[in-house]
Amino acid sequence: MIPDVPTIVLFLSTAFLLTIAPGPDIVYVAMRGLAQGWRAGLIAALGLATGIFVHILLAAFGLSAILASSPILFATIKYAGAAYIIYVGWQIARSGPVSLGTDTDHPPLNRIFRQTILMNILNPKVALFFLAFLPQFVETTSAFATEQFVFFGVLFQLMALFVMGSVGIFSGVVFSKISSAGTRSGWLTKGAGSAVMMLGAFIPAKELWEWFSEA
Repeated sequence: MIPDVPTIVLFLSTAFLLTIAPGPDIVYVAMRGLAQGWRAGLIAALGLATGIFVHILLAAFGLSAILASSPILFATIKYAGAAYIIYVGWQIARSGPVSLGTDTDHPPLNRIFRQTILMNILNPKVALFFLAFLPQFVETTSAFATEQFVFFGVLFQLMALFVMGSVGIFSGVVFSKISSAGTRSGWLTKGAGSAVMMLGAFIPAKELWEWFSEA
């Protein structure tokens, strides 16, 4: 049931790069931490990670049903997903330096938690991302494909909570240094984006190589 260690390491590396790359979620967490302190930043991270779980379950059971009914359709989704991950990496790489706006709103912690859960549940890009991302790592011939979808989804959720929670707690220190660097902070987006593109291409390239080797 549990995938092999190299696959798990590759998954965690990709999940880390995708989470640490500056985007709306991580910038929101940093803004909350800067505006209201580490508790608000941590609560925002917890809410966003909680909202992810809904998409994990939907993707896991939906993709498992597709795999059982049409392996060809699943393979199409998988390789289209790899292309989408490469596109996401390109979008990350071409985005500008990290920039945090001024936030004067100070909602209570329970409202921050509710808002951030809904932010991810109602975001169709999150659903699209998991439909593209999870199939790259699941063993399609395994009898435990659904369990592997959930396993990888929860791993991503824990990685997202770790990264965004750390940003929320230490945002005052981390983002003050990043922001003071100005345009030099662009190395973070370019480096993370390039790595995501390479990892997105690695799995389908590896499978094609194995297929040609066996032919």
